[in-house]
Amino acid sequence: MVRRRHFIAGLAALPFVGAAAAGGKRVVVLGAGLAGLTSAYNLMKHGYDVTVLEAQDRPGGRVQTARSGFLNGGHAELGAVRVFDSHSYTQKYIREFNLAVKPYDTGITAYLMQGKRFLPPPAGTPWPLDGLSPSEQPDPRALFGFYLGQGIQKMGDPRTPGWPGSVPSSAEVEKYTAAEFLRSLGASETWISWLFATEGNAGRWNAAAALAAESMASGNVGSIEGGNDRLPYAFAAALGGRLKYRTEVVRIAQDSTGVAVGYREAGRRHELRADRVICALPFIPLRRVDAVFSQSKMDAIGKLEYIPAARTYFQTRTRFWSAEGLGGLNLVASDTAFGRIWNTSSQQRDQRMGMLHSYMMDEQAVRYAERGGFEVRRLAERALPGLRGQLVSTVDKVWQRDRWAGGGWALVPPGTLAWMLPVMRQVEGRVHFAGEHTSVWPGWMNGALESAERVVQEVLVS
Repeated sequence: MVRRRHFIAGLAALPFVGAAAAGGKRVVVLGAGLAGLTSAYNLMKHGYDVTVLEAQDRPGGRVQTARSGFLNGGHAELGAVRVFDSHSYTQKYIREFNLAVKPYDTGITAYLMQGKRFLPPPAGTPWPLDGLSPSEQPDPRALFGFYLGQGIQKMGDPRTPGWPGSVPSSAEVEKYTAAEFLRSLGASETWISWLFATEGNAGRWNAAAALAAESMASGNVGSIEGGNDRLPYAFAAALGGRLKYRTEVVRIAQDSTGVAVGYREAGRRHELRADRVICALPFIPLRRVDAVFSQSKMDAIGKLEYIPAARTYFQTRTRFWSAEGLGGLNLVASDTAFGRIWNTSSQQRDQRMGMLHSYMMDEQAVRYAERGGFEVRRLAERALPGLRGQLVSTVDKVWQRDRWAGGGWALVPPGTLAWMLPVMRQVEGRVHFAGEHTSVWPGWMNGALESAERVVQEVLVS
């Protein structure tokens, strides 16, 4: 946890590496995820002397693309996968670096639920699911807008200044988890299970945060051509030597004249002094940093959760599933341990081979981390007959095991969003805070980028 002791008296304990830039324009950015990179990039363009400290040996944080071990130039998104038309911040920087978004293909989604494997039945034919209410039959998809629309209406527009506190009716939503809110509207347990099988295991999410993410993800969906990590690497190239890898932040201390940041590099302790610091670290690694902030900020750092998330990829020899009419990103929806099977084959260089992955959230990801991939492989072969014998290579990622992330994305407990979101954004003296957890787009690249633009404006007017 973040240690609650003051460091002002100890600012000179270690020698400073350099002095603050003339005019108070030196900024140290903690973390080279998209939020940190974008903050540094924009401040650099405004003439600031910027240094970025990153503990890992790559940029991107939870934007991570794997290439090693795949044939014919294959790649797998271990972290962020999707870019929507409505994600204006992501689209802006994709254009700025002359990258391109490649749309996913389309097709039918298969289901593996209640122990049955089936395709969506023809119109007018009941779905083979026990427990749907009469209104939810014959097609549970028809109730999607009815149930979620009620929550979105009460929640209001998340882009409203001061949201959710500025929209009183949002309190009726955010006091629930997503599962609890749907139950309060009369959704059957089977329909809720169908929704989470289709959209992801979001039962524990704060309902308002889940609906905000859903309501602002619209339009065509794709990913960055060649891999989503092309965006963080473009930022890193622009920053050049301002970005320092393998530098673990261990200490933040400030007084009326500046901020000292202690870090470890190659086993040695160093310290930088700056006029301002932008902390773009997820709160889990931030808990290991010696720092002291206001009581409300310390409470938010301690209470914010991160959802367990895992992916296991399968590169296949062919796209055998297309013979059944299956396709699109969401290839298989299930209520089993493997979660969903997503299909990123359309994004690959080789248009004959396939690239699938099991996308597991929350207890599914915990179970995968404990038991390994055998169970997931067995269930995936049941969901996709023909998978056996097709595998070329595999790779996986368990985000809750990642020391520098602690999970997939921020999970604000029910009933806390109205106080926690503004506190997570709150400036602490000379320290500013960015990251998807400080945005109304939690879990999205768009949220990290939006948060960076916000903190840049804070620094510019400070």
